[in-house]
Amino acid sequence: MLAQIQSPAPSHSDPVDALLGCHVRIRHFTALAVSLSRPDAPVDQIAAAAQAVHRYYTLALPLHEADENESVYPRLRSLLPAGALADANQAMLDQHREIDVLVAQLIPLWHTIQTRPGLAPASAALAARLLAAWTTHLQLEENIIFPAVRRLLSPAEQSAIREEMSLRRQMSRSPVPAG
Repeated sequence: MLAQIQSPAPSHSDPVDALLGCHVRIRHFTALAVSLSRPDAPVDQIAAAAQAVHRYYTLALPLHEADENESVYPRLRSLLPAGALADANQAMLDQHREIDVLVAQLIPLWHTIQTRPGLAPASAALAARLLAAWTTHLQLEENIIFPAVRRLLSPAEQSAIREEMSLRRQMSRSPVPAG
């Protein structure tokens, strides 16, 4: 049986808690992507799982990545002298690009699998690479970046990040793009 399709409830507290909530969902949908690609995955569940994974990776993940790239990264960059923490902050951005390449290859596969579940095993190698990339990336953020956000950014800066995150989600639900 494939993992549950529903994602965990989002967090509405501070920005780090909200970002950690996103990480829970990333792990959930990545595990689902790996599960649906297994040769023994129940065929009757593959299409729904592929649809859920496709939806998450095309709608929600870009918002999370924007949260980190546009709200967290520049604030930390402006505070950090050269060194390990500045390198980790840059690595976060670079890893996003690497993950985006994998996701761009998987999105059309997940779309196709929704109507042709028999093709699910074709996504196995890429899904495994995605899982490995996420494992490294999430560790970096959870062990280095997020503690730095809490330690180095003022409450006002953290609040601004959370407001930006909320605004991104409100704008993504708008039926007519702004501007």
